[in-house]
Amino acid sequence: MTLAAEIESFARSRGAELFGVTSAEPFETYLGMVSELESSHGLRKFPISKQIDRARGDPKNLLPSAESVIVLGVPYKLEISTDDSPSYQGPHVNISRYWRHRSAVIAGLGDSIAEFLRAKGFEAKHGQHPLKAAAARAGLGHLGKNTILYTRGFGSWIALVAVVTNARLEPAEVSPKDICGKCQRCIEACPTGAIYEPYKQDPLRCRTTIFHPKNQDMGEIADSLREKMGHWLIGCEICQDACPRNRKVKPREVNTAFDVKLYDIPLPDKAKLPLPQLLQMLDGEVSNYFQRYAAICIGNMAGAEEALPELNKLLSAEDPLVQKYARWAIDRIEGR
Repeated sequence: MTLAAEIESFARSRGAELFGVTSAEPFETYLGMVSELESSHGLRKFPISKQIDRARGDPKNLLPSAESVIVLGVPYKLEISTDDSPSYQGPHVNISRYWRHRSAVIAGLGDSIAEFLRAKGFEAKHGQHPLKAAAARAGLGHLGKNTILYTRGFGSWIALVAVVTNARLEPAEVSPKDICGKCQRCIEACPTGAIYEPYKQDPLRCRTTIFHPKNQDMGEIADSLREKMGHWLIGCEICQDACPRNRKVKPREVNTAFDVKLYDIPLPDKAKLPLPQLLQMLDGEVSNYFQRYAAICIGNMAGAEEALPELNKLLSAEDPLVQKYARWAIDRIEGR
């Protein structure tokens, strides 16, 4: 058995269902994207630059002796029984599949692969890489016009992990492929206009980026953008739901072994979170992050008058953006 086959077998035993290898050469498409964002936004002014960083485009910045990058995929389109027959029909917020399950499902996968390689005498590190670019070059799929990777069998419902190593593994030979044709449903469906042209995405308008816990300090969200953020509390999957390539992807059963939490707040295993449950969570010890986006969600809901007492409590919050978003939500509810 080759070393690559041994690694793949071990990775699959840990839950990975996709496996690919690419070289440790720089990811030029990613570096080009970073250059464009830096010129258009002065990206380094924003905390998002922690996630989109030129240094990530070269695996040798993480491991100078790097020869190969191993990319693993874990599907996360899961069947959720409570989504089919919700008991509550009133105002609700949405929680994406990605944020409910991704972190729990892939927890420790990259580190376990790195440890496996180190036990065999190789250097290996699990770190931050341009995952979509690495996966595409490793032959796991192709990028759609929404800049998301589409794989065979799992569509875009795949969480990715990458490990860089000095082990010399045979890389995949892959050429870019147009899988979208004339279809632009993802672009048309994006509520905030973040996909501003095919294969171009503005992360500062993308709800998944805005909602990311690591981007709490990216500054105030403009009124015009708040209104377009809708009822999504965590994440966003609208462009993926709109894509015809995802329609035949069969969901998996939920793995109940994982507890899903955000800032130590247990998230109900639902795609839709009823307003009463959201208000109960707001009443406890929650982060500024959660309070900010909960206030925006409530402000965008019709029939959310029952939330006014909780929103009024937030007017005395320590975080100025919590106060501002709560005031904005109150004004919108009372205006309706």
